[in-house]
Amino acid sequence: MSKSIELLAPAAGFEVAKAAIDAGADAVYMGGPAFGARVRASNSLQDIEKTVRYAHRYAARVFLTLNTLIYEDEMPAALELARQAYNMGVDALLIQDLGLLEAGLPPIELHASTQCHIDSVEKALFLQSLCFKRLVLARELSLQEIAAISQAVKIETEAFVHGALCVSYSGQCYMSCYTTGRSGNRGECSQSCRLPYDLVNGRGEVLLKNRYLLSMKDLNADAYMEDLVRAGVSCLKIEGRLKEVDYVKNVTYWYRKRLDAVLRDFPQYAKASQGEVRTDFQPDLQKTFHREYTSFNLSGKREDWAVFETPKAVGCRVGTVRRAELRRNREGFWRLDLQVEGNAEFSAGDGICYVDARGELQGGNVERVEKKKNLSCLEMAAPSQNPASLPAEGAILYRNRDKIFDKTLQTAAFSRTLAVHGVFEAKERCFYWRDEDGNEVKAFLNEDEVQPARNPEAVPANFAAQTGKLGGTAYRLESFEYKGDEFFFVPASTLNRIRRDLVEKMNVLREERYRPAAVRSERKKEAASASAVALDYRANCANSYARRLYSGADAVSVEPAYELEMEKHRRQPNEVLMLCKHCIRAQVGQCLKRDKVSDKFKGDLFLRSANHKFALRFDCEACRMEVRSC
Repeated sequence: MSKSIELLAPAAGFEVAKAAIDAGADAVYMGGPAFGARVRASNSLQDIEKTVRYAHRYAARVFLTLNTLIYEDEMPAALELARQAYNMGVDALLIQDLGLLEAGLPPIELHASTQCHIDSVEKALFLQSLCFKRLVLARELSLQEIAAISQAVKIETEAFVHGALCVSYSGQCYMSCYTTGRSGNRGECSQSCRLPYDLVNGRGEVLLKNRYLLSMKDLNADAYMEDLVRAGVSCLKIEGRLKEVDYVKNVTYWYRKRLDAVLRDFPQYAKASQGEVRTDFQPDLQKTFHREYTSFNLSGKREDWAVFETPKAVGCRVGTVRRAELRRNREGFWRLDLQVEGNAEFSAGDGICYVDARGELQGGNVERVEKKKNLSCLEMAAPSQNPASLPAEGAILYRNRDKIFDKTLQTAAFSRTLAVHGVFEAKERCFYWRDEDGNEVKAFLNEDEVQPARNPEAVPANFAAQTGKLGGTAYRLESFEYKGDEFFFVPASTLNRIRRDLVEKMNVLREERYRPAAVRSERKKEAASASAVALDYRANCANSYARRLYSGADAVSVEPAYELEMEKHRRQPNEVLMLCKHCIRAQVGQCLKRDKVSDKFKGDLFLRSANHKFALRFDCEACRMEVRSC
């Protein structure tokens, strides 16, 4: 039996979910009215139910993100939301707070969110013992580590393939809490990692000034699709629950095409949902919103994973600046003229950017384009009157908005259809439809709706043509068979009614057929061990239910979550606020293991902003960096 490989896309709401499914997603994940790790990506229960019905027509699935820490007084509301999701046919819950397992969830499939910090075989086995069906692995893992976990457990594993990267292991970042009181584990991250810092040494010398030292590139694992499938991953996940329709369409369709190519070469794997995507649109990951791309740690080799110059999306490289001129036009407005060398074609409305002579990102919209031999001459509003805002000769020009591509994407038509085979039984006056999965529906003609045909030989083709007008539905009529010796004339209006009836019945049948079954699981207590250790705030224990779970898993003691004692932690020095695979030392060529370290970089290093100072500690054995309070 083939193993299904699922492509999972984000959905900010129903329209985005529909676009993702139409573009080929096997499943979508979305937030509910509360308790999702993106507070700005919440949805009403009505929208979730609407998404469930639409997805199930294609045997696709919908996951609800219930993945924040839940306080004691919130647990009844969280359980009620879980019950409502289960009753409306949501396929699985993504959760972080293990207290939910003790509190009485409905019999629904459970996925351990990446916020559970699943970075080892031991952690994976512990979570497996708690009845999870799937583990969303830490993004910091290499292919080798992903394979080791996937082979060690008997449940599914899920890996990210695209989107924004957190610099800290998910679930292990307390920087936002420390600096603003807003908790990332509660869906309110203030994105401290996207802010500028100075890097200073123990003597107070500034080694790097006003740089984005924690701002990660965006993940793009396109080159590793086959490797991830071979490593045993069951689901490939696209990040981005705050992204809009066009972004999700483009990225989802790109990975749909890539995954389909992998599945064609490996018959032991199969697509997880049904329906054929048709469109004349050509996706392009370089032309949608993104920071510079990285495959992160999949290769197991350390590279430059952060962008110190800017946290913003710069897009793709489109040329080299050969000349830049700042001038004032007749109306007194400052203009910037650029001469750009390269093969890219530009149009008015494109968004472009570059790093100026001071190392700052500048940009704007192209207003006029002129082609001169091998140069593109671009005119735009000047970002400032300061000559230092100009790009130096040889500076790289980036395009972060391609107007023509955006317009093409906005108008592109996507259709996802399921093949149906139609039959008309003349004796029974009955139309049958059977889909590719064997589901069958019927619609009957009334006696007063038929009369003998004057042109019998044209009847089968007419019936097929009228019932095959399925644009805007989930179906396409793959074949039609007329059975019987009687031939009838049936008005077009009646055939249209038959077609609508068949579509509606097939929709209802499929929506019910692919509704998830109740999940009954027994916890494997003998394997559910926290290794008899004392757990600190990083266990994220926010309620009595979680404490009970850890106590039953042999934890000697467990501290309350950071969020519950925030003021105490703010006064406490030397606490871990971030645990990172990214290492500033390694990126600047001052690795304690492989590089010859200069005198200025010897000893302790610190991050400093206008209001805070943080100590950096380096675990060279595990090849990780910690950001600690001072």
